[in-house]
Amino acid sequence: MRASPPVSRRLETLRRSPLAFCHLRPFLARLVIAGDVRHPAALRRVADLIALFPDHPSSPLLSRALSRLYFHRAPSCTTFLYNLIIRAFSRSRRHPCESLFAFVSLLRSAYPPDYFTFPSLLKAACRPHSPTGGIQIHPQVLRRGFESYIYVLNTLLSMYSAFGDMVSAQKLFDLSSELLDVVSWNTVVDGYVKVGALEVARRLFEEMPMRNEVSWSAIINGYAGKGELDVARSLFDRMPVQRNVVTWNSMVSAFARHGLLPVARKFFDEMPMRNIVSWNSMVSGYALNGEMDAARKLFDQMPERDVVSWSCMISGYAQSKQFLAALQLFKEMQKVDMIKPNEVTMVSVLSACAHLAALEQGKWVHAYIDKNHMTLEDDQNLGAALIDMYAKCGSIDIALKLFQSLGRKNVSSWNALIAGLAINGAANESLEAFEQMQKSGLKPNDITFVGVLMACVHGGLVHEGQHYFESMTKVYGIQPEMKHYGCMVDLLGRAGLLEEAEGIVRGMPMKPDIMLLGALLGACRIHKDVAVADRVKKEVLQLKAQQSGCHVLLSNIFAAAGRWADASEVRSSLKQIGIRKDPGSSSVELDGIVYEFVAGSCSSPEASAIYAWLDKMGSDLRHQGYSPVTEDVLLDLSEEDKETWLSRHSEKLALAFALLRSAPHSAIRIVKNLRICGDCHSFVKHVSKFCSQEVIIRDRIRFHHFKDGTCSCNEYW
Repeated sequence: MRASPPVSRRLETLRRSPLAFCHLRPFLARLVIAGDVRHPAALRRVADLIALFPDHPSSPLLSRALSRLYFHRAPSCTTFLYNLIIRAFSRSRRHPCESLFAFVSLLRSAYPPDYFTFPSLLKAACRPHSPTGGIQIHPQVLRRGFESYIYVLNTLLSMYSAFGDMVSAQKLFDLSSELLDVVSWNTVVDGYVKVGALEVARRLFEEMPMRNEVSWSAIINGYAGKGELDVARSLFDRMPVQRNVVTWNSMVSAFARHGLLPVARKFFDEMPMRNIVSWNSMVSGYALNGEMDAARKLFDQMPERDVVSWSCMISGYAQSKQFLAALQLFKEMQKVDMIKPNEVTMVSVLSACAHLAALEQGKWVHAYIDKNHMTLEDDQNLGAALIDMYAKCGSIDIALKLFQSLGRKNVSSWNALIAGLAINGAANESLEAFEQMQKSGLKPNDITFVGVLMACVHGGLVHEGQHYFESMTKVYGIQPEMKHYGCMVDLLGRAGLLEEAEGIVRGMPMKPDIMLLGALLGACRIHKDVAVADRVKKEVLQLKAQQSGCHVLLSNIFAAAGRWADASEVRSSLKQIGIRKDPGSSSVELDGIVYEFVAGSCSSPEASAIYAWLDKMGSDLRHQGYSPVTEDVLLDLSEEDKETWLSRHSEKLALAFALLRSAPHSAIRIVKNLRICGDCHSFVKHVSKFCSQEVIIRDRIRFHHFKDGTCSCNEYW
């Protein structure tokens, strides 16, 4: 019979293979049953393994089993091993509360905590998701006389500062004046900085008997973070000690974050020594300000990268609406063995999938999240990002199931559900979700009301929208912002209440932006109200925004009214300002790959097959009652040329490509950057009578679910 490997060799194998961690619990039980507890070194290795992987799902259960089965049999090292477990979980992101449980077990074991127990325990109390046990630990420190140990004292100060309880921190600081060292001073100064009490922090800083690089970094970072860059620069220049890399990083990060990229780059280039934080600060600064070419150039030059480096770039691409670039970079990240994406990375990737309606890639990301045990209810709102992704891919049923599966539903997850239902045309269900949110005890925020008002817009619920808008200030104390006024203008305008919509614009406490004026002009176009468009024209031209939408709407309104000279004038102003009209583009995902089509041309190798399909389908549909809506083409063209122009719209190109390539009965998801035109809407509706697939088109405004010759929008968009 083959002999079992020695205990030490078995543990070493497990140590090198975290995936085999699940074997430890039965292995531990066998050790105890077999009497191997007389080998403390073996079970010390078990404790070491817990210390290596405190965030593994089995760690808490294994720790408690170790306590019950072993610690009481080996009293000589009980406190030491408990300290090891407490320290391990104090570093854990997911299980910091296990430190407190281990401490309670230690007290019950009748073996006293020592000098090394409390610093780790207090650090655990400062971690997210830990119980509010920090206040209960302080009396234990006093009772055992450890408050005279400077390391314990400084950890207590750090704990109160982390809680933002500067009253308790200051009281302890004052009572311990004879023990204080530079770490104590730095901790309290940094605590005041973090709660925004810069004047108190500055006063303490000036009173410090001795300062080091950390002292200067704390106060400089405080002013830099608050945007008082002149004061931060003055303190930086005053530093009598050699500046460390942390201080340099504070300056680079602050100037970059506030959009002063030349000053930040000057600091970066002058740094005597850079670390990965320096590079990340500069890359992040470029990315936050939308300068993705500069960010990528610096990213490519980095001597080393960590997960923050990759996340900054992916997030930057997503925020700059370069969604394909975000997904491509994420694929490159997967090839780096030592770098694993975290929750921040995944939120940005899911955002890119959502905007591209890349459902298959989004599902892969969801599977990756599950496989790597990422928590959906964490502070990064990963659950909300997943709900948003499924909703924006038109899979509202999956979004609902995911929402219901969440153990802890925060405001962000409710907001994602409310907005997701709204854009998918489920207005009543969206408002019902809002009522359920309030019953759950959560208070809605400004983003919640954007979703609620969107539901009213897409459902044509004018009275309900007015009620919710008024309740924002009267009931919830939330002051409406531009986005809320924009929803109300859109709601009233679509309902034909143009005067009321214009009244909202004139009565706002702020000047309207291009998006709000666009909503008003969109209503003018629907209802052919040239008078209101005339009154808005001057404001549109004065804004000189780098978006062509309002100019195009104005031109189309005038062209539809036969005012060609006015239409030409507005078009000319676009050229004078240097604004290019956004071409219509549509994307569709097939087999995990996103394909993009631009109106008027098709660069696909299958272009000839796509055009042939469109020509044949157009001809066939005419016999079934379809007639091209040529009045949407406001150009001086013949009727035949107008029909040809309409047949080359990007959503039609994407639809033809998808129907030629996709599997039968699979849903087709198309995303368009502009509002779908009346002709394309009619065309797809007729196509859906004869194809076995549901066609889902998400335009700039909302979703359109086409099936069996009908659309979910009920002709209201």
